[in-house]
Amino acid sequence: MAQQKPHDVNEPSRRRLLKGIGALGGALAITGGCPVAHAAKAESSPGTLTPDARQEKQPFYGPHQAGILTPQQASMMLVAFDVLASDKADLERLFRLLTQRIAFLTQGGPAPDTPNPRLPPMDSGILGAWIAPDNLTMTVSVGHSLFDERFG
Repeated sequence: MAQQKPHDVNEPSRRRLLKGIGALGGALAITGGCPVAHAAKAESSPGTLTPDARQEKQPFYGPHQAGILTPQQASMMLVAFDVLASDKADLERLFRLLTQRIAFLTQGGPAPDTPNPRLPPMDSGILGAWIAPDNLTMTVSVGHSLFDERFG
């Protein structure tokens, strides 16, 4: 049977660290020191949209990631995918294509032509002939397995 060390109350522990971080976060939120609390304005909350709200857009490139400090969205979607890229070049191509598509969807514009006959046309009724930016933001994150030995 393995011997256990007696717990030293002065020794740092994960539980004590998490409690301290939680208390600090709560204190900041209560005192108004949290930047996220200042980002959401009452006049921008869901349900108080202007008639041209579908044409409003968040900048895709900028000093902060869009969607983190923007007012609360009316809805959200969460999806997960497996990366099928086989090498670094495929992975880079994947992220460049993803960046281009997200930039277009968040800024809006005329639907691009779809030259692939196996795919439905962009104006098939799902998004329409004109893609409205609709204040869309996207946050992309990756899991730890993307950083394994596959890509060096």
